[in-house]
Amino acid sequence: MLPIQKILVLLTIIGVAHALKCHLISYGSLTDPNAITTSTSLQECPIGANSCVKTIDYSRNVFSKQCQIGNCTTATGAVQAPANCFNTTSNGVVMATCCCYGDGCNTSPSQVPIFSSIMVLVTSAFLLS
Repeated sequence: MLPIQKILVLLTIIGVAHALKCHLISYGSLTDPNAITTSTSLQECPIGANSCVKTIDYSRNVFSKQCQIGNCTTATGAVQAPANCFNTTSNGVVMATCCCYGDGCNTSPSQVPIFSSIMVLVTSAFLLS
């Protein structure tokens, strides 16, 4: 093997060893206390994933956690945003989406309503002042 090939193989191994790790749940029920509080093991994300995401569908009382290819976005679609949470409503479906950076940052979905409530209060106070 040529020296450049050895270097590329080594860099690939190092890159895989330091891949982002997120909690992964394709479907969990908000009405099941065990599903909310049960901690899942961290799983490595695919190459290109820079952030972890959790989504909550309050209309169906379900949540999911996954890796996200690329960086966080905002409710308006701005990319490379800092970690954030935002709520959306469309056709009667109320969703919360939280995006974060760092291993295991997409923890319990029960933290989202508290964070969202605080953000609504802070934003309201700012707009009213």
